[in-house]
Amino acid sequence: MKLFFNRNRGKIVGGMMGLVVSLLLIFAWPLLLIFFLVLAGVFLGGVFDAGKRVGYFFDRIFPEGKSTRGRSQNPDSSD
Repeated sequence: MKLFFNRNRGKIVGGMMGLVVSLLLIFAWPLLLIFFLVLAGVFLGGVFDAGKRVGYFFDRIFPEGKSTRGRSQNPDSSD
């Protein structure tokens, strides 16, 4: 028996590691899913925050009140 373990130590250790990983995936997948979704939410929140900062920057450069786009050049006309 000892000779068997000595000759096949890598296979035995590999099989046990595979068993441990498979059991973790079977029983801990909800935790992994929650962890992944939280990370995705943090990433998307950062993207939206960056987009909001860019929007404020453009609002400062191009204020809405001074824009003449889409309006006639005559201020007396009612559009």
